[in-house]
Amino acid sequence: MMTFRFRWALGLFMSNSGSKTGSTETSSRGAVILDESDPRTVVERLPNTVFPVMIRFALQKSTSGDRTHESLRTPDYPVDVRIPQGAYIPQSTVYFDNPAERPPRNAAAWRPREFVDLLSELLDEIEDSPHVDPDRLQFTDLCVAEIAPRYTTSDPQTGDTVATPELYGDQGDITLGYFRREGSLSATEVRDSLDTAMPGETRSPPQLIQITEATAKPARSSRETQQPAGRHKYFTEDEAERVDKLDATPAAWMLDQVASASESHRPLDPVLSEVERFFPELAETDLLEFIQLQGRTETSERFYANEVLSR
Repeated sequence: MMTFRFRWALGLFMSNSGSKTGSTETSSRGAVILDESDPRTVVERLPNTVFPVMIRFALQKSTSGDRTHESLRTPDYPVDVRIPQGAYIPQSTVYFDNPAERPPRNAAAWRPREFVDLLSELLDEIEDSPHVDPDRLQFTDLCVAEIAPRYTTSDPQTGDTVATPELYGDQGDITLGYFRREGSLSATEVRDSLDTAMPGETRSPPQLIQITEATAKPARSSRETQQPAGRHKYFTEDEAERVDKLDATPAAWMLDQVASASESHRPLDPVLSEVERFFPELAETDLLEFIQLQGRTETSERFYANEVLSR
């Protein structure tokens, strides 16, 4: 049985971003939010069968100590030049060693424990500096991958939980979840009812925006895989078609408001209330919370140009 909580919230959510707003109607939908904002804590609280794949975060700079440039200022100039004070971490993306994906070229794959320890060490070095607020550390995007417990083992050298070779030999299931701080939960009424007004937070919690069910593909040494290893350790749509294994084609569920018009996907809304089907171990933690939203849906239109007819 899933342990994440159920709540109601009021607010606004939009079906698509665009420049022209059309009809508006009152409706309701569900959302699964991640009840954590510190990138270290969320990585530490993941169960052993759930691996971080990627996280994007920042330690936002504080503007409380900024000073105005002595000479480049009004009224001699139209605007003031402000000089920031204090250390900060710009938006950064970290990739992890995980069973689902390899990092992009020239990017390192960090072990979760190593990431937590070194980021904590870094923050310890700067937290006593003037104008540094550690509470402003928060992530905006997170991707995780859950596999069945029978495909996990302990690394004898590091003690970390890792995937077994059988995951790829058996072509086992890999389920990916994508979380993002998304604008549909930013209305004041929603933020207040979710009680997420912690110091330094945007008060818009990360929510589940996509689920992808994938099939692990054999290792490169297998007879079935002749090409060099790519980023994905599971069959992509093209790979499944190329080896005539259509049942290994990934299945994706996405929120309509974050999917592009060209992406093939199933609607995520109908399955949010049964997320334990996809993430049985993650749903057992108190990280996830299912909420029911009531608000208005605004449809909009946007023109995309693909050819110049005249000048």
